Amino acid sequence: MSFTWPALLRLLLLVPLFVGFLLWIQRRRAQTAKAFADARLLEAVVRRPPKAHERWPLALQLLALFLLLFAAARPVASPPLPTNKAAIVLAVDTSRSMLAPDLNPNRLEAAKATARKFIELAPPTTQIGLVSFSDSASALVLPTTDRQKLLEAIERLKPAQNTSIENAIITGVRMLPGRRDLKPPAELQPPGLQQPDPLQGVPDLPLPQAQNPKELPSGSVVILSDGASNVSSNPGLPTRSSLEIAARFAKEHNVKLFAFPMGQQGGAVAQIEGRNYYIPFEPRNLEQLAQATGGKSVFPPTEESLRAIARELGTVIRWEGTQTEISFLLSALAALLMVVAAGLSLRWQRRVP
Repeated sequence: MSFTWPALLRLLLLVPLFVGFLLWIQRRRAQTAKAFADARLLEAVVRRPPKAHERWPLALQLLALFLLLFAAARPVASPPLPTNKAAIVLAVDTSRSMLAPDLNPNRLEAAKATARKFIELAPPTTQIGLVSFSDSASALVLPTTDRQKLLEAIERLKPAQNTSIENAIITGVRMLPGRRDLKPPAELQPPGLQQPDPLQGVPDLPLPQAQNPKELPSGSVVILSDGASNVSSNPGLPTRSSLEIAARFAKEHNVKLFAFPMGQQGGAVAQIEGRNYYIPFEPRNLEQLAQATGGKSVFPPTEESLRAIARELGTVIRWEGTQTEISFLLSALAALLMVVAAGLSLRWQRRVP
């Protein structure tokens, strides 16, 4: 326990001084009674109540005084309280394929609208982060409860180049609390080439130290993409192998992958930079990623399905010590003791001290 104003603890010295003052008053009254009254008549005239009827109200008042003086120092304790440790990272595909118009007005705008709706439906205590990905992944917002910050970041999303879903998964997992220092799988690193770290200089979110990955609060990465992955961190690996390695990395660190495929069956033709391109829609990639980690792929992402996923992922209750000032509790207990002392005194002695 710590104190905001520890100097005020000196006020506790007033309690023994007050007790000494009461004892002195009681002795002075006894001496006065002996001096001015006949000892044989005093017992017949003055009826003294049982000692317990005098001492209990006084003891309760002294305890209330002690608690009030103790509360004046503003004690801070760390009682175990239920805390929502749920953390989610939204990974939004910003590759050029997301400009396909099979969703209104295109896949990217539909993904942004879906992300905004998911944030709206998630519990307010759920920490949500945001990562955008195309050729590489960019950590835009670490998991936070600041909804306005997330919405502003979503509005700034712009189309880029190709698609690397495994980079989104690796970055999303490392953005979750307690996982900042995880090393990406060596298989996804091309020989002799050091990839830039998208989380360079980004602090980790606080969690107790030295935890086994399975003891970490479960986390989730929600992928909003058309499923077409055409760029790998290691060009020597097939796309399927890269995605399997990324999914295994997530599962090993207690992270589930969820997906909201963005597109329509059969794909679409989009005009990009004056040329027409056929852009496929490949939800199967996202389904396999979700299945490999125990997550879900939901298509189409209706409001009801978004609500269900947000409810499933949005609450992970853990009991942990949280620094809380308890002076209000002590003051309330002191007030209760004073009321009880007054009630006992009124009942036993027909007066309120």
